[in-house]
Amino acid sequence: MKIEIDQSGKIENTNKNTIIAFSDGKFKSIFISAKEKREIQKFFRRIGKPKIFIYKVFAILVFLLIKSEVKEIDAIIIDEEYPGKNSLIKNFLLQEIRKIKPDFDRGNIIFQKIGKKSRAHFLAYGIAVGKKKPILKLGREKF
Repeated sequence: MKIEIDQSGKIENTNKNTIIAFSDGKFKSIFISAKEKREIQKFFRRIGKPKIFIYKVFAILVFLLIKSEVKEIDAIIIDEEYPGKNSLIKNFLLQEIRKIKPDFDRGNIIFQKIGKKSRAHFLAYGIAVGKKKPILKLGREKF
């Protein structure tokens, strides 16, 4: 299975909710509120790691989104949200994926523009503007 992943509402915009969605014929989304993001950001500041907040949270959200499907996934195409940070995000994501699927190939995580015609984009955006409901809602306890 090959999936596309898109984000609506960047992690660093802590005044807006974030939705991450995937599509491969079936759809799934994950939602985290602006308030929860601010609480997580405070935690990263307290532990002296404020600069990785964005990338770690993004990777963890992607992982939580795909966790139940990891064993069936052959390729993950992630919309390029954070140019120059793809390796960092990939490393965080691989750490989690390999707990479930130890032989998951690093090369199967690809960052590229997926475009506004992607079903993952339609789902993430639809939730962001209130036209659709998220499938998963998270609080900081998952982090």
